[in-house]
Amino acid sequence: MTQYMLLLHQAPNYNTDLPREKMLEMTKRYMAWADSLRQKGRMVGGEKLAVGGVRHIRSKDGKPVITDGPYAEAKEVLGGYFVIEAKDAREAEAIALECPHLAISPSNWVEIRPIDDMSQARAAAS
Repeated sequence: MTQYMLLLHQAPNYNTDLPREKMLEMTKRYMAWADSLRQKGRMVGGEKLAVGGVRHIRSKDGKPVITDGPYAEAKEVLGGYFVIEAKDAREAEAIALECPHLAISPSNWVEIRPIDDMSQARAAAS
């Protein structure tokens, strides 16, 4: 099995004005989806990312530059992630298509990234 990271992209502050009941309903949908994947042996892990407190570190002229982010003018932000296991990219896509993130807002999207298995590289480096 290959591991894939599902990165959940969304518009900035797309759910900040939701009533508490709607937020709880949304959370239950994510949890039910994750639980079903866990029962199938496909869920490795995942979390919602906190709003605010984001820091960017870049290098400029060989020195680190640390700034806040994302900014209000950002067109999208990363709202969370899941790590799943799938036999191939097609199965990873099928799993991602069932993610509640896509149904919650038409502006939401999921990025699927295969995770390189670095166990052989780690063993060789030891």
